[in-house]
Amino acid sequence: MAAENVKLFSFAEEIAEPVKKLAQTAWHSKGKLVHDVKAYVLLFCSMVCSMPGRALQVLNNPKLHALLEEEEDPQALAAVVAGSGGALCLGSVGAVVGAVAGGAAGLCLGALPAIFTFGISLPVGAFLGGTSGALVGVAAGSSAGFAGGASSGLFVASFRWQIRNALVYTAAKLYGVYDVLVLRPVATVQAAQQRVRKGAQSSMEYTRAKARATKDFVTTTAADRHVQVTVAGAGLGAASLGTAGAAGGACMGGAAGALVGLVPAVFTFGLSIPVGAFVGGSAGLILGGAAGASTGFAGGAAAAYVGYRQRGLPAAALSFAGQKAQQASQALGLAGRDAAAKGA
Repeated sequence: MAAENVKLFSFAEEIAEPVKKLAQTAWHSKGKLVHDVKAYVLLFCSMVCSMPGRALQVLNNPKLHALLEEEEDPQALAAVVAGSGGALCLGSVGAVVGAVAGGAAGLCLGALPAIFTFGISLPVGAFLGGTSGALVGVAAGSSAGFAGGASSGLFVASFRWQIRNALVYTAAKLYGVYDVLVLRPVATVQAAQQRVRKGAQSSMEYTRAKARATKDFVTTTAADRHVQVTVAGAGLGAASLGTAGAAGGACMGGAAGALVGLVPAVFTFGLSIPVGAFVGGSAGLILGGAAGASTGFAGGAAAAYVGYRQRGLPAAALSFAGQKAQQASQALGLAGRDAAAKGA
């Protein structure tokens, strides 16, 4: 019974409870942790991205150029200045990152004896870890920044003219490529669009002028009495002779088809006669109507054109005949009076 009352791993259970609470607290505060990490990452990225621009500003500083010209050893001065700048930049970044990482590690380590220290080990561990991380981060970042900055400064100071010439040459080549690939094609496309626009405008104006001319011609022609009479005569002639030609063609075609159908009538029991008459009449109707309509259209149009053109000729002929008759009557009257006078 005594062995059954013994509880094993009681120490682990006591420690697991604050660890569990710590994990729950950390889980509930994960949004703040993500926000802090994101802020530190953005800060670090912005600092890294701003370093080239800041370095160019330093390199283009006239005071620095004057100092380098006066300095007997400008390469060493550039190495010291660039190394100090790199140490300050990376040292500050290292301090922030080290403080965060060390504080998190110290907090985790302080969670182990938290049950014995009533939770005091948590802030103490976070403080010690953050301080140690900040110091280590400052040392590591400053060392790396000074080494990298000094190397970069020495290299740039030693080959500054070559670097400048290379940059100018590269910029000229890039501008040439940009001119060939972008500027010239864009100018060509714009010129082509301008030509197309002008051509379309000219074509539109030409089309409008032709449309106006066609409209004026159609309007004038339709309003011309001579044209109206000619069209009416052509239609009347086509209708008259077309009807007559269709009727005559149907009769003649039907008769011819019936005569042709007489030949095989003995073999078709007389069915070929009406079939031949129908086929011949249909063909004669179509051919006669087409021939009559064509002849009537042409003849009617010609007759109407000539008749309207010479519409004053019958009146002139009648007037001329009347004048001649009057003259003849007058001549006969004079001859009669002369004959009567001689007889008296």
